[in-house]
Amino acid sequence: MSDEASQLQHVTAAFADRYTIERRLGVGGMATVYLAEDLKHKRKVALKVLKPDVAAVLGAERFVQEIQTTANLQHPHILPLFDSGTADGFLYYVMPFIEGETLREKLNREKQLGIDEAVKIAIDVADALDYAHRHHVIHRDIKPANILLHDGSPMVADFGIALAVSVAGADRLTETGLSLGTPHYMSPEQAAGEQQLTARSDVYALGATLYEMLGGDPPFSGHVAQAIVARVITDEPRPLREVRKTVPAHVAWAVHKALQKLPADRFASGAEFAEALANPGLMPATPVGTAAIARPTVFPARVPMLWALAVAAATLVALWGWLRPIPAEPSVYDVGLPDSAPISFSTRLPSLAVAPDGRFAVYAAQRDTTTELWYRSLVDTDVRRMPGTDGAYAPMVSPDGRFVAFFAANQLNTVSVSGGVPTSIAVVSEPSGGEWLANGRILVADNEARRLRWFDPEAGEVAAVPVTHCLLPHAPDELEHVVCSSARQSLYVVSGRDGKTTTAARARGSHARVVDGRYLTYMSLDGNLRAASFDGSTFTVGRPVTLVTGVRRKSYTGAGEYAVAASGTLVYAPGANAEVGRFVKVRGDGPPQPLPIDPAVFLKFSLSKDGQWLATVVRGAEEDELRIYDLTSGQHVVWLRAVSIREPLWTPAGDRILVGLNTTSGDSAVTLIGAPTVAAPPDTLLEGIPWDPFTYYADTLVIGWEPFAVQALGVNLSTNPPTIDTLVEGAYFPTLSPDGRWLVYTAIETGQLVLLPYPSRTRRFQVSNVGWEPQWLSASELVYWVGSTWYRASVAGSAERPVGLPRPWFTDPRFADTPGQSHEATPDGGVIYLQGPAQASGSYLRVVPNWVKHMKRAADKADR
Repeated sequence: MSDEASQLQHVTAAFADRYTIERRLGVGGMATVYLAEDLKHKRKVALKVLKPDVAAVLGAERFVQEIQTTANLQHPHILPLFDSGTADGFLYYVMPFIEGETLREKLNREKQLGIDEAVKIAIDVADALDYAHRHHVIHRDIKPANILLHDGSPMVADFGIALAVSVAGADRLTETGLSLGTPHYMSPEQAAGEQQLTARSDVYALGATLYEMLGGDPPFSGHVAQAIVARVITDEPRPLREVRKTVPAHVAWAVHKALQKLPADRFASGAEFAEALANPGLMPATPVGTAAIARPTVFPARVPMLWALAVAAATLVALWGWLRPIPAEPSVYDVGLPDSAPISFSTRLPSLAVAPDGRFAVYAAQRDTTTELWYRSLVDTDVRRMPGTDGAYAPMVSPDGRFVAFFAANQLNTVSVSGGVPTSIAVVSEPSGGEWLANGRILVADNEARRLRWFDPEAGEVAAVPVTHCLLPHAPDELEHVVCSSARQSLYVVSGRDGKTTTAARARGSHARVVDGRYLTYMSLDGNLRAASFDGSTFTVGRPVTLVTGVRRKSYTGAGEYAVAASGTLVYAPGANAEVGRFVKVRGDGPPQPLPIDPAVFLKFSLSKDGQWLATVVRGAEEDELRIYDLTSGQHVVWLRAVSIREPLWTPAGDRILVGLNTTSGDSAVTLIGAPTVAAPPDTLLEGIPWDPFTYYADTLVIGWEPFAVQALGVNLSTNPPTIDTLVEGAYFPTLSPDGRWLVYTAIETGQLVLLPYPSRTRRFQVSNVGWEPQWLSASELVYWVGSTWYRASVAGSAERPVGLPRPWFTDPRFADTPGQSHEATPDGGVIYLQGPAQASGSYLRVVPNWVKHMKRAADKADR
């Protein structure tokens, strides 16, 4: 029996109880497709079975969990997902069987399509993409083979499948020899290996598909995939109107814009692309890329030798450009880091610095339980540890590239790049970042001393100014000011003379750097590298534009692993934003099950008492959103937007929500707002200091004063104004039991989980040596977590020995701790929490030469 026949027999047997396999339709890079009969619903379906090697790499549970996030996509031009799961070791998913052909088959037969037909297909597909993007799903593999034509109308297939595969196993997919996406239609950022793709990547792929529909070939081709990828990253496509003169100018312009190398230069959405294709009036008066490029001069026959010599000379020049050690303007490339010394991703301070000339980087490497500095050349293979730098973090390279400054054990030190014994300069009580300035001084933020401090490497401290709080300071040479990040991720400017501050409007984020006195680069709240024009005299920021996605891993205070050299080179550690999470639920002893909510950067959340509604704070690029999700349908409404939204909390009746707010003026308040079923205006209860609500019982609101509840306060809302009583000092996450008899919290000093009788608070009982974010599963049972393991503890009615021995419940290594309440007990005795993506290994750096030139162009264009 042939392998194909044996495989068909095995598949037929595996699905016999659900699907009758009729025949094989085709084989793709990741799956084999079968025509099957759905026995339950009596309909024809396309059953796609992942190849065994791909399935083995992904793992069944992860793939099934991820693919379910796409099942709710409902759009006339999206082929829906009917079913997915496992069967006798096979991973599979099921879609409708569509009578007709793929766009690939049509192009193979006709080569080029009519202009009206091609544009209509592209507009319909763009509409489908726009719908999916608004539901936070990126296709990642738009190509003619994934567009089915049914009665003349396109339907996009495999929507979200590439995302499911990427999230479930992209870190191991290379073991199979496969890649996600098809080289001819990959965006440059996808071809370069970016994992955190945006809607603009799908726009590029659709632009490449339309280019082929009109021109007969994709924008770039080659004999092998590597050659195509190289051209996608470095070459410009041939102008479409040179390929086919009858293409309307506005269509050629729209395709050209969709195929731009820089994501920021493309259409931001499928809707914008579709509108540009349909509306000639949107084309600029002097568009680029619509006219045919002049053809080269045809040399007369009498000079063939001169022409051959010219070609030979050009070839030699090209070879020299390829072979010389440092290309004048090379394309994006990656440099590997030792597996034994990956970059250490800090939650507060940068772990990466680059030399001013862009020739090498220094990074803090993770070594067992500590860190140390490593040198990595960016122009050759030299990589080595730097002795004497145990425990080092936040490296800074000197202006001449000869020394590195760093912090270790609250000491500011310097060491030669070539090696040697580190020199201690000063004690810095609580360093929150620093920079080695072009004038030779080292700027440091010392948050315990509440000062910005300047050091001369030889003479010690030379200046200081008071500052309330400053993270990741940066002092451009042209300004006598320091750009700081705040704990709530807003940017502001501090005077280097007296410490007075000015808010940098329009730039919410952190880890800012000023380039040439006129441009600002920074990490946005959603973990991407952004840029904007910057006025150093008024400290105003232009319209920001996202340039690189997926730079930050996990950072509540804003550090991103990127550095920009004075030469214009960008170096960063690529990977997924680890703050992007998805909600899952555990009940009983079963595995975590995903909730019908698309992944996002969720910060804090609260479940209504009936378990139907989830109020959650979501971080956007510029501000926080309070979203209310219906857990039955997964749909949501945005109830509130603000600079910073803290802990949401449902009232006992479930008709109102309390939240802590920060406004643009820096004020804070506890605000009561309506719920989805109640139209109620906001009502400010308390204001003036940062309050975080944690428990609402009867007329008493238990809140925390200052972040993480330095004091637990009881607020009696039945009085006017509300009366406030201090319940306990030094408490994290104070929570009252459902019957109001017990108060539980984590002690700040010891980390112990402590139980108090309420309201007397006369005795203290230890629940465990350590425990975080206690929640009440019922009036007699607590749940809390330590690391990535959840524990349960019984609380009896007796006040003598009220606490039972804690019992381990379950463990999830993908648990994503957030800067607030990170899990929530459910009415049916379960718990919901956030899972983060698999963490990147930190085993390589990405180098983008001449990035500053492109950044400036994008920032200037955004202001026009």
